[in-house]
Amino acid sequence: MQLREDSRLPICADLYTQIEQLELNCRAMTLPALHEAIEQIRSQADTYHLLAVEGIAHAFERSIARNRQATAFGLYFDQLKLATGFAEVDDENARDAMLAAISVRMTG
Repeated sequence: MQLREDSRLPICADLYTQIEQLELNCRAMTLPALHEAIEQIRSQADTYHLLAVEGIAHAFERSIARNRQATAFGLYFDQLKLATGFAEVDDENARDAMLAAISVRMTG
């Protein structure tokens, strides 16, 4: 993966900041507020065709909806932050690889 060097860098930097802030506050948030915050990240990523960020955020939302207590928050936050910094952020293969990394770490 290559580091980002394109016009979406400010957008990715903003997303990174949002993700860091959410990571700090997520455990104290209500479920609706948490979903709304992740949806905002997912929607912004979708608007700018940042497929990796959008896909990870969507998977994060689904995981929380299934079982908030069992969701590996740290894994999702790590991958979201990682996704904002790489050129392949708009590539389906990068998205799938990052989601697979979460799955592998959760199972084992």
